[in-house]
Amino acid sequence: MQQTMIVSGGNQPTVRTTREDAIVVATPLDAIMRLEGRDRIRLVVLAGSYATNRELATFIGEFYPMVRVEREDL
Repeated sequence: MQQTMIVSGGNQPTVRTTREDAIVVATPLDAIMRLEGRDRIRLVVLAGSYATNRELATFIGEFYPMVRVEREDL
């Protein structure tokens, strides 16, 4: 199953499952660990304070070219 990963810092658990096909992580390190793992992540949504983090968006786009990156304020 392909998944969506939402990177959104804040007062939340480090990794949380929101739906069957979506997970929420709180830090870029958590995101990288998920991208390097066995999860089939195809979409990363940068939300909250990470929505304006161009460096993170660029990093994910360059190192994980099969993953689409979107920025969104929640």
